[in-house]
Amino acid sequence: MVLALVWLCPIVTAFYSILCLLTCFSLSAYYHGMPSSLPFLSEIANKPPANGFYCMMTNHIAVLAAIWMYLKHREIVSYFSCNSHQSFHKRASFLNLCIGLLGVFCLQISVNFARRYHSYIPISSNMVLMVCSLIYVWVHTLLSTFIVDANLARLKLFMVRSVLAAIISSCYGSILKVFAIRDISFYTTSSPLDHATAGAVYEWIAYFSMCFFLLTDAYEFRGITYRAPKLVIPGAPLYNAERLTPTTETRELTPAMSPFTVPLIR
Repeated sequence: MVLALVWLCPIVTAFYSILCLLTCFSLSAYYHGMPSSLPFLSEIANKPPANGFYCMMTNHIAVLAAIWMYLKHREIVSYFSCNSHQSFHKRASFLNLCIGLLGVFCLQISVNFARRYHSYIPISSNMVLMVCSLIYVWVHTLLSTFIVDANLARLKLFMVRSVLAAIISSCYGSILKVFAIRDISFYTTSSPLDHATAGAVYEWIAYFSMCFFLLTDAYEFRGITYRAPKLVIPGAPLYNAERLTPTTETRELTPAMSPFTVPLIR
């Protein structure tokens, strides 16, 4: 199976993320569930049916984000698969993939546990999500600079990603600073209007910056074709053990193939 529209994955993820906010914001406004000030992202859907849509669509976003991270990892592995001296980049990409998937998992935890019943669970998961997303975007930006393609404006792409990653980092740091200025814990309910509004503004900016960060991969993925790894079933009619089992000489030259190491086609 070969897919040529790999570049659509980050575009769909980014626009679906924006659609989630618009849908939940509209439903909350229609059913009079909006706070008086600018809300945090988790506060735009406190009442049904907006909270149900928010939970469902955020879970969809988490799945799409996991697919995007996997495709990015496959791109880096494919680029360095022919060079055994560049194994560090592949290992760093795999570690970054694990960090990104941990952040996606924490995102799902934060939206699937009700804050009023388990307040410490979404709060701690959001903190882990914040750290994982910061690490992921910076490692993603640095690893992408090693991919040399004549069809890509590598320097401009690096500058755009660096600016977006810096904005995300600044917003996350500002959010933590807002809570530090309040000098109260995350478990309190209401907060002063200026502090709450400032924290919400930083969170919204970070959210949309991440959506724009996704679109940079759409530009990079436009020349990539995805080829799914083959499923080998021993004993099947087309199974050939001799063809699938490399010799000693071939095994030394051919890397172990898995869903994380099968090259993409550029």
